[in-house]
Amino acid sequence: MDPHISIRLRSAGLDVLGWFTGSGPSVREVFQRVVHVEATPVQRIPSNVADAARRINDAWISHACDSAVLAEDGSFLAAVGLKYDWVKVRLTDATDISALEEPQGELLFVARSLSGHRACAVSTEEGEYWILGLEFPQG
Repeated sequence: MDPHISIRLRSAGLDVLGWFTGSGPSVREVFQRVVHVEATPVQRIPSNVADAARRINDAWISHACDSAVLAEDGSFLAAVGLKYDWVKVRLTDATDISALEEPQGELLFVARSLSGHRACAVSTEEGEYWILGLEFPQG
């Protein structure tokens, strides 16, 4: 694995478990279906509030738990770019999804359940952080 990928994910407090070799929707497919112009967020967080970083992290983890993106052990698949496959990671007590924000203020983090049936993302849109979710049909 490219050390930059591992360092980036670890900087957000994620335990990097390695490349995912299973099946299910690709990074590109999940990205295109979750993050698009007509997407409706499940939660919006103003970007100008003092505790935005904490609120982003709490909201993303809460939605990922509630929508079964996270496995029982806290593992899930993380996207690290459209040209890469999924990386299997696990939440830790130090996880902070907002730490993945780019220096210019953009944040895009897309995750998928190990089964491939659920996805959860956070993105920067219109002066807000949006928590997004999607269910993929089983079968």
